[in-house]
Amino acid sequence: MDTNTFLDSRRNFFTRRIYWLFLAVAAVWLLLGKAFSQELNAYKTTASGNFSDISIWVFWDGITWNPATSKPGQGNDIYINQTHTLTLTSNEAVKSVFINAETGAGQKLNLSGFQLHVYGSLNAFSGAAPGTPDNAWNSQNWIGNSVSSTLVFKGSSRVIVQKNSWSAQTTQSRFAVIFDADPGETLTLEAPLKALAFTVRSGTLFQKIDTSVLPNTCFSLSFNTETSVFGVGPYGSMVVESGATFISECNAGILNRSTSGTTSAQDFTLQNGGTLILEGNAPRIEAANFQLDGKIVFRGGSTGKTYLASSYADAATPISVRDIELQGSQNLALPNQLILHGNLEKSGSGNFTASNTSLTLAGSGDQEILGFLLVVRDLTLTKTGGNFFPNSDLTVQRDLTLTQGSMDLEGNNLSINTGLAGTFVYFDGSWKNVGQFHYYGIPATLNGANSTFPFQDTRNGGIRKVQLLGNSAGGNLQISFTEYSGAEYNSGFDDVDGTEILYRLFSYFQFSGITPTPNPLELRISADKLIVDDVDDLRIVGTGYAAPGSHLPGIDPTELWARRSLSFSDLPGKNFTVGSFRTASVLPVHWLETDASLTKQGILLKWKVVGDGSDFFFEIYKSHDPIESGWEKLGEIASQANSHVLEHFQFLDESADLRRDNFYRIKQLDKTANFTWSNVLRVGRQIEAEANSLSIYPNPYSNGPLHLVLPPNLDLRRSQLLIQNSQGQLVAQSKYLGADIQPLIQTLPPGIYFVWIISEQHQLVVKLIRK
Repeated sequence: MDTNTFLDSRRNFFTRRIYWLFLAVAAVWLLLGKAFSQELNAYKTTASGNFSDISIWVFWDGITWNPATSKPGQGNDIYINQTHTLTLTSNEAVKSVFINAETGAGQKLNLSGFQLHVYGSLNAFSGAAPGTPDNAWNSQNWIGNSVSSTLVFKGSSRVIVQKNSWSAQTTQSRFAVIFDADPGETLTLEAPLKALAFTVRSGTLFQKIDTSVLPNTCFSLSFNTETSVFGVGPYGSMVVESGATFISECNAGILNRSTSGTTSAQDFTLQNGGTLILEGNAPRIEAANFQLDGKIVFRGGSTGKTYLASSYADAATPISVRDIELQGSQNLALPNQLILHGNLEKSGSGNFTASNTSLTLAGSGDQEILGFLLVVRDLTLTKTGGNFFPNSDLTVQRDLTLTQGSMDLEGNNLSINTGLAGTFVYFDGSWKNVGQFHYYGIPATLNGANSTFPFQDTRNGGIRKVQLLGNSAGGNLQISFTEYSGAEYNSGFDDVDGTEILYRLFSYFQFSGITPTPNPLELRISADKLIVDDVDDLRIVGTGYAAPGSHLPGIDPTELWARRSLSFSDLPGKNFTVGSFRTASVLPVHWLETDASLTKQGILLKWKVVGDGSDFFFEIYKSHDPIESGWEKLGEIASQANSHVLEHFQFLDESADLRRDNFYRIKQLDKTANFTWSNVLRVGRQIEAEANSLSIYPNPYSNGPLHLVLPPNLDLRRSQLLIQNSQGQLVAQSKYLGADIQPLIQTLPPGIYFVWIISEQHQLVVKLIRK
């Protein structure tokens, strides 16, 4: 090798060596840059003192630290050096907080009852500021010094505590934490955090799980463990406020007092309007008290999920909740006991599993089952208000208990004791709009507790309870309740004992499925909210024929039981309803007569009703155009005291404008706010109602053409057709188009209707029974 080649080789060798040394040093600086650098305009302490004292601060200009000319603000990081204590004298705001965390550092941040708003992150470090990231170590009253001393995390989405830059070993920190992100923003925890109290006020708090270790561990939220200061046992509270969301990926370790021990938090509160989202397969919160008034959402995971639980001996069982939603594809097993005050909702492909659950519905408002068909082991209804809506068929595999409240099946079926190992227990409450009621495996002995079936009469008011009393041979009882408004008067048939039946409800019950035997049976149907002059007037009858068996005297002036003695073999194939053999008894308020006439003093309204005068009062309404301007209340009249048969009333409208048409209707109300309406009365300039000059056929009507026969002098071009139901509500109206009114009637449910033709010179009405 010649000299030039040798020199070139040395030169290239050293050039490459220097290059690689430079790259190595650069790599180290890149790796450690975060640990050994600070942002422009960061502050650090030079001594202990008050936050507002600028003499204790220096700031970083990018090259060197300089004496501060103002205190730190929302855009500045702050570093608190070892042996220094920073004290707040008012609420302050900073970006990120870096606190020296070396052992024996002493109290570092004395919040002194004020709030420090943090728009960045909370960090611990060791060494001289800016130091290197480190875990936060235990130290006496390290941050504090009371539950009113608060770190408030505000602003946009970010990680607020980072792994290896904080820890839950700050067992003696005396401060509270508020997570107050901007709406729609998320604050993320990637390290454990311990305090005196936690509040999620706005936005979302996201608690992550550490997947870098096996088994995965939770970045827990926990509380101060100074037992000499805050006592032995559960301590610390967490609140998720209305509008805020707390998301946890964890199973164990979501919340407790002592992460390394077995002591629970004192309270976990999910406010109404707050949301708790659980993504673990078996989430656990250790708290002595739970208040779950918001929504709990279960989602995520790769295997089946279980409901929120607790495991510490001093923790409560979180079984009382408002709303539960199941998202995603995994099934959720509900607990053995669950008290629901709101809704159960399935919004993903996963299903609720409730075959081992005793579910209690205890809300004060409407409650719904949304997105799935509920099949539950046991169900107890104990609602103080509102209705329970299953929104599909409802199946109870074992026990159904009604304590209070109402469920609305909206035409769906109700099935109980499908597993043949339970029973039905009735104390109070009711159901309505049941397609069909199925009682599998009925008891051998039927009594008032296990065989009172409370059907709400939605057409006539009241609860039409059915009781079957006797010794059965078993079977699967099915009950259908067919509802129609009103009653038939002068029914035209006799009971088996020759008693003429004058009234009967159009609604009726049908029974099937029960094992037919000649065993004696007492059938009862209650006449709740019907007008009953004497409970002994009540009878159980068929729909136009005598019911099988023999009449038993009515009993109980409160429950108003109509009774019948028959056998179990007599039940199938017959219709059963409530009837009466006296004119002044039974059925919804009967408007016997209404009249409006022109007098010298004004327009006089007169009406007669059958009813108990002590229970009713009347409201009188007037309109000049019911369709366009609605109705105005004119006054009230109380019913006559101690009147029990036929009542006469009148009301004089002295303010009537006799130059125009005047329409009237009367509303009758009882003490429980049930009501009925009279027909509409019309008085104008020498215009009188012609109630007998309009006819309709066929009547009763089921399908096909439906014809009106009108007087020959009626001006059809200026006539209105109105249809009212039996409660006086307007259900259809149009210009009168012709004699066939089938298009208006065919969409209406069965019941009694009043068809009106109103023109300038006529007011015609006819009653129609729609089958």
